Amino acid sequence: MIGAYKSLVDLTLPDPNSPDYSPTIIYQARAFIALDDPKAALAIIPHGSENVAVRAVAAFARNVGASEDEEKDAALEELRDLAVEIEGEDVEGDDKDKWMVRTVAGTAFARAGEVEEALETLGAGSNTQSLEA
Repeated sequence: MIGAYKSLVDLTLPDPNSPDYSPTIIYQARAFIALDDPKAALAIIPHGSENVAVRAVAAFARNVGASEDEEKDAALEELRDLAVEIEGEDVEGDDKDKWMVRTVAGTAFARAGEVEEALETLGAGSNTQSLEA
């Protein structure tokens, strides 16, 4: 699996005007995070992106790379806000981007030990009490 991540991080990024740009940034940043290099993930993410999936991956990278609890919590709060934002009408991103937000946020919540919130974010509903026992 490590080889697959390394292949992704070695990809040349497409032109920013290409329809492949955001998906490539997202997957490449996630590969950097999986390789435990969240700083490299943040370095390739364009500042000020309006795309919700790009913003979610950036927040996840900040969460993984944070050394202080306050920083981790701030990144989790940003992911919570994005999970709410994707339910609205005026969202920068398509259905794939919305699912990426759910997936990234759910992963971050699970890593933080917030299993019920992770499952709810992923659409598993609120019947998760038995899973936390």
